[in-house]
Amino acid sequence: MTVDMVGAAWVLPLAFILQGVSAALIMVRLLRGPTAPDRVVAIDALTLLGVAVVALVALATAQAVLLDAAVVLALVSFLGTTAFMLMFAPRKTAAERRAGELATGEQRGDELYGAADGGPDGGRGA
Repeated sequence: MTVDMVGAAWVLPLAFILQGVSAALIMVRLLRGPTAPDRVVAIDALTLLGVAVVALVALATAQAVLLDAAVVLALVSFLGTTAFMLMFAPRKTAAERRAGELATGEQRGDELYGAADGGPDGGRGA
């Protein structure tokens, strides 16, 4: 089955050119990005641009199998972005963790057994 698209003779090449320009601008952000999260966003944008290129190639060549590759690439991009997000997430200090425990009413193990005051028998000895 062949599908002829109206305007495909000029729309597809224009889309490829615009994606090339977009890739060049994203590469500038990747190389010059002042912070690591900027670079992660640039990598994510390049990956999504790759998904768009694979989809355009699938459209231009009428090969629907390439869309499966685009979906897999999008899923891998999502997992990579999530991993980078966890790497750059702010970590809690010991004081912040302790404040969270006090707010929720949780007790740490050493306080549960009286380690703070000398042991389970209150420091009196056995």
